[in-house]
Amino acid sequence: EPLIKEAILKGGGIYAEYRTDDARLTIEIAKLASQQGAECINYVKANDFEYTDGKITGTLCQDTSTGEEFTINSEFVVSAAGPWVDTIRKVNKSMTKKHLYPTKGVHIVLPFDRLPLKHSVYFDVADGRMIFAIPRNRITYVGTTDTAFKGNLDEVKTNQEDVDYLIKAVNNLFPTTNIQSKDVVSSWAGLRPLIFEEGKSASELSRKDEIFESDSGLISIAGGKLTGYRKMAERIVDLLDKRMPKELKPCETKTLALGGGPFNNAKEVSAYIISIEKEVAKYGLQSFYASYLVYNYGRQSELILDKMKNFEDQADLALARAELEFCVKNEQVFRAEDFFTRRSGRTFFNIDLIPKVKDAIIADMAQMLNWDQAQIQKENNFLDKVLYECANFEYSESTSV
Repeated sequence: EPLIKEAILKGGGIYAEYRTDDARLTIEIAKLASQQGAECINYVKANDFEYTDGKITGTLCQDTSTGEEFTINSEFVVSAAGPWVDTIRKVNKSMTKKHLYPTKGVHIVLPFDRLPLKHSVYFDVADGRMIFAIPRNRITYVGTTDTAFKGNLDEVKTNQEDVDYLIKAVNNLFPTTNIQSKDVVSSWAGLRPLIFEEGKSASELSRKDEIFESDSGLISIAGGKLTGYRKMAERIVDLLDKRMPKELKPCETKTLALGGGPFNNAKEVSAYIISIEKEVAKYGLQSFYASYLVYNYGRQSELILDKMKNFEDQADLALARAELEFCVKNEQVFRAEDFFTRRSGRTFFNIDLIPKVKDAIIADMAQMLNWDQAQIQKENNFLDKVLYECANFEYSESTSV
């Protein structure tokens, strides 16, 4: 990595597990759960609970697309709502002294030619935080920040302070790059649902998960890290197993591979990417689309490429339309932003392409999902807002990052 400041370089090591797409991971978990018999619903809000003799026996829900209200009856209710765990505990009137301390993490996205790394690079900055710079096809993304967040949980945005902090970190380690705010093409911000500990700063808080249980029976799990998601789920199911009249079968999570797999090792992934490179070349696609497809969809990539023959568009657009058809039929895509942000990742990793394919994608969605003109306009407006906020920042009134 010749861009690293040579004067401070003492050595290096290989960090093998460095990249996860949390949105793709979440949807593949939902798909696998559905295959195992779970009923998965999307765009449904939990407004309140139904009680019998002081115990929760159901959840009062609302379809946010139609406004329809309905009740889901159940013997147990588990809230794995991340940053919204305390919001739901307040509805349940079961908030205790234990509470969440949400912290905001931001990543910025740079064109690859502005930060051309061969590998992911991890480094500490002056305040002790960890920063990663990770190349991904035509971009390199950098993150993350770790700051206390006290705003609206539904409005988590990248601020100019976040951008300045990460740019300073990059320029300190890679001084010849001279990255500036105008180089940032996209960004994303999210919240860590950490558990409050007296006297500790955001960066010092433990990432350990905890289970809270109310007198009325609401079971909440919070904290933790993404890498421990299966272990956290196993703990909850083990807890419920002890209370069910019928014993559940033994945990099988070690044997269950997410959709598009399994790959036994990195060599299998590399070999599969090479095979997909040959396929994307047949359709006139640039070679980077092979790794894009495999990292997003795994072995499902072939299903998507096979759909491309149904479209006579230019290659980039044909692929996007083929992906959309796959995602609507298999991944509960309901909004345009679902597809561009949480399924394909284009909002972050290929944002420049979106204006070229947006109209066709929204037209296809309108046909598949029976949108009227008002809904089409609503989707266009919302997507434009999302894309604008990814690359345009303002200074906030918060303290420094």
